[in-house]
Amino acid sequence: MTRRSAGSALLAASVLAAILLAGCKEDENNQNPVTPSNGPDTPAEYTDRGWERFEVANYSGALSDFNAAVFLDPTFGEANTGQGWARLLQATSPNSMRGAASTFVSAILNGENGADVLAGRAAAYLGSGNSFLDAAAVDAQAALAADADFVFVHRPSFNAEDLHLIEAFAQAGKGNFTGALSAADLVLNSNIYEGNAETWVVDGTTYDSFNGAVLAHLHLLSDQFSG
Repeated sequence: MTRRSAGSALLAASVLAAILLAGCKEDENNQNPVTPSNGPDTPAEYTDRGWERFEVANYSGALSDFNAAVFLDPTFGEANTGQGWARLLQATSPNSMRGAASTFVSAILNGENGADVLAGRAAAYLGSGNSFLDAAAVDAQAALAADADFVFVHRPSFNAEDLHLIEAFAQAGKGNFTGALSAADLVLNSNIYEGNAETWVVDGTTYDSFNGAVLAHLHLLSDQFSG
């Protein structure tokens, strides 16, 4: 086995992997469809069609429908939640992640308070950058408290494992590597121990610090489990 240090490059890769937990999958139907004459009429109908489009990765079309629902009724919380998720999965920068997070805030103010909205906001806060890491960890924990077996019904690959990883990356970003490892070990036990350098091994590579091994473990888990 080789011994390797984990410096800023691995940290950057790990943070990038964390942002990708938000599921920035390419929109396979990257267009804003024209609403047909027999299309939705009510906020609920627009929201239902928005989720249908979301589930086939037509995120821009979904956002168009959620926007229409909110235009008709700004207090329709589920449409706000849909807006947040559609924006999250199209976000490519901390600013756009913050925009998604603010939309989830609107959803909560309009009565949405379950794991779906908390999980989405946790991912958006994580991608928003350093000043939002505490909020990302808090939201991930709150979503798990609301539903320990969370699976996002409109994107089943995003589930409780992602919430544990969001918390883990947020803790690592704050420099709390012990807390990060505790959260990550709920996804897959690392067998890494802070006081035992013999255990600082990840995927056949031995690291020269506990922190480096934790970051490598998080990066590996993100590749394997992120939704």
